[in-house]
Amino acid sequence: MRLFPTGVALLCTGTGDKAVGMTINALMSVSLTPPRILVSVLNTARAHPVLSASRSFTVHLLSDRQTTTAGQFASREKPAGTALEDLVEQDVLPGALATLWCSVEEVFQGGDHSLFLSRVESIGHGEENGEPLIFHRGALGTKQQ
Repeated sequence: MRLFPTGVALLCTGTGDKAVGMTINALMSVSLTPPRILVSVLNTARAHPVLSASRSFTVHLLSDRQTTTAGQFASREKPAGTALEDLVEQDVLPGALATLWCSVEEVFQGGDHSLFLSRVESIGHGEENGEPLIFHRGALGTKQQ
């Protein structure tokens, strides 16, 4: 699957000291009417139990200028709790192309991942001139590379 280029996003869920975030690239549009997306989260990921309990999350579509953010939230040393909330201002990650506010409708088991079918409740538009951050061949980049 490393040969299949995908967009990169930051998923945030939980509040207060339970706030967590993680870099994702397993995200897909399911329906336009009503708007639904599906995200895939590893069952052993720190965010999994928080997402399962809160049943709501935001997805920040990362721009090509957010490679450091993507790497930070893919590492074990990712910000959590109030440090995460300080980074994400009013549920919007500065510099992101867009933010989706979502509520989980159904959860399906898919091997070592859970698939969260979610309704998009609201969309916020961010960087208008940015390009998407892409994951391809195990590396982060842009569509121009």
